[in-house]
Amino acid sequence: MKKNMGMKCACGAVAQPKKIRIDGYGVRAWVCPKCKEQYLDSGDAEFILLMKKLQKKGVTAKIGVLGGSFIVRIPKEIAEILKLARGKTAVLSLNAPNNLIISVNK
Repeated sequence: MKKNMGMKCACGAVAQPKKIRIDGYGVRAWVCPKCKEQYLDSGDAEFILLMKKLQKKGVTAKIGVLGGSFIVRIPKEIAEILKLARGKTAVLSLNAPNNLIISVNK
């Protein structure tokens, strides 16, 4: 079995894998014990950037009708973050007359 040896840092030391927190999210990273430089996992960094973008800007979703029900079309990037799948359930609630909150059940 191969042992994880870490990642070589710019200072010459070997950075070690560690879970760190950025803006409340757990992120896989490598941290150098010598200079404290942090190297983020690319997938986790991409996830945080997408979350920041969606939190800042929001996304417009279209409303449609299917049978006798209204539907909200959720963009693919949000569906992937929420790990949505057919048959999954969500709780809908209102916290103001024009503010709908959708909480996806795990």
